[in-house]
Amino acid sequence: MASEKLFKGGVEIQNGAFILRVTKDRLQAVVTPKDIKAGAQLDHDLLQKELAENGIVGGVLPTPESAGGGSFLVAKGIPPAPGENARVKMHVKPAVPGPQKTDPDKDQVDYRELGSIVNVAKDRLLLEKVAPSLGKAGQDVFGVGIPAKPGKDSKLKYGKGVTLSPDEMKIFAALDGKFVMSEGKPTVFGEHSITGDVDMKVGNIVFGGSKLTISGEVLPGFSVKCRGDVWIGQGINNSAVMAGGALTVMGGVVGEESKLRAKGDITVDFVENGPKLETASYLRVNDVLLQAQVSVGKDVIATQGNGTIIGGKIVAAGSVHVKELGCDAEVITEVCVGLVPSLQMKKQKIDEELGLWSDRLNEVIKNISALEKIKKELAGKFPEDKSTLLAKCKGFMPKAMEKVTLLTEEGKALEVELEQMVNEVVYVYGHLFPGVVVKIGPLVRTITLEEEQSVIFFDKTVHQILVRKMSRDERDSMPT
Repeated sequence: MASEKLFKGGVEIQNGAFILRVTKDRLQAVVTPKDIKAGAQLDHDLLQKELAENGIVGGVLPTPESAGGGSFLVAKGIPPAPGENARVKMHVKPAVPGPQKTDPDKDQVDYRELGSIVNVAKDRLLLEKVAPSLGKAGQDVFGVGIPAKPGKDSKLKYGKGVTLSPDEMKIFAALDGKFVMSEGKPTVFGEHSITGDVDMKVGNIVFGGSKLTISGEVLPGFSVKCRGDVWIGQGINNSAVMAGGALTVMGGVVGEESKLRAKGDITVDFVENGPKLETASYLRVNDVLLQAQVSVGKDVIATQGNGTIIGGKIVAAGSVHVKELGCDAEVITEVCVGLVPSLQMKKQKIDEELGLWSDRLNEVIKNISALEKIKKELAGKFPEDKSTLLAKCKGFMPKAMEKVTLLTEEGKALEVELEQMVNEVVYVYGHLFPGVVVKIGPLVRTITLEEEQSVIFFDKTVHQILVRKMSRDERDSMPT
C-alpha cells in the first residue's frame, strides 16, 4: 500500500534533496527540490530505485519532464476513458427545407423542388439505438487499475405509425407515409394535408402515404404524386396529378398541360380546354367535360349537374352514361366504348408473333421434305452436313409447332374477350346531338340527327351501330 505521506507532505528522496509527491487522483508522481537554491541534480539511476521502493511502478517516464518551478514529472498514469452514452443513429434523414439544386454540374436551383416530405415504405428501418459503451479502464502510477465510468443507457422514444423491435434497439415504419420527428419522436403519418395552393411556397409534391389533401389549387407547372388517394379542393390548372388510388378534384381541371392519372376512380366537377385524364377505374363527372382527352378502364358516368360531354375524345373499356352528349353547334365529340388499348396491342403483338412462327414452321417443313428426298435419292451417300441440318430441322419442328399452337389459342381467347367488349353501350339520358362520333368494336357511326333519351349500341345481328329509345327501366336505373 502506498504511503499516505506521498499524498500529503511527500517523501524525501535523493538523500533528502528532493521531495516525491503523488497527486490525489494517483495519476501523477512529481519530484520537487527541497531547496531550489541549492541546485541539487537528480540522480536518474537512484530515482528509478526510489520510485520502485515507494511503489510507483506505473507510467514511469524514462526521462523526467520539467513541471516548472524546478519540479519534475516522473510518472504519469493512464486516466480511464468514460463510456459513451447511448445514442441514436438515423437511417433516414429528415427533410432539408428550402430549394434543392437539380443539377450538380450547374449552379441552378429549381424552386419547385422543396423536398418537404420524406417518404418511407412500410418496414423501412428509420433509426436505431447504439448501446452505451463500458469505457476503457485506466491505471494509476502504482500500477493499479482505475475502472471506467460506463455510458448511460436510455430508451428510444417514438410516436405513431412506427414499430419498436423486440430488443428495443430499432424503430421501423409501420406503414407507407411521411417520416417526421414530432416533438423529438420518430413518427410516420399515412396522410398529408396542404392548406392553400400548390405553389412556390409548397413545391412539387411526392407523397407515399394513403391520402393527400390539398385545400387549394394546383397551379401551372407543378406536379402532385401520391401512392394513395388525392383530394383537391379548388381545381387543377395546367399541372400534373397522379394518384395510386382515387383522385377527386373539386372545381375545374383546365388547360392542355393538365394531366390526371389514377388507378382508382377519378371524380371531377368540370374539365375544359384539352386536359388529359386516364384512370384504370371509373370517371365521374359532376358537371361538364369539355374538349378533354379521356382514357377510362371502366365506365364514364356524367349524370350529375349538367352532365354534359362536348368535344374531345372519350375512350372507355366500359360504357358511357351521360345526360347531354354533344351540342347544338355539332362539335365533333368522339366516344369509343368497349375499347381496351392494352388488349388491342396484345392482340396485335400475338398476331405478329403467330405469323412469324408460322412462317418458320412452314420453312422447316419444306427443308425436311427436301432433305428427305435428297437422302432417299443418294441412299447411303448422304453428306454429313446435310444429315446434321436434317437432324436440326427435325429437332426444331416440335418446338415451332408447340409455339404456333400456343399463340393460336391465346389469339382465339383474346378474340372472344374483344368480341364481348361490343356489348358496351352509350346511354344518353337527355339530348344526343349531331356531330357525335361513336365507335363500338370495329365499327364507327356519326350521329346526324338529334335524339332524346337514347341508347347507342352494337347490333350483332346486322353488325351495325344503332340508336334506340331508352326504356323506362334504363332511365330509372341511371347511375349517379
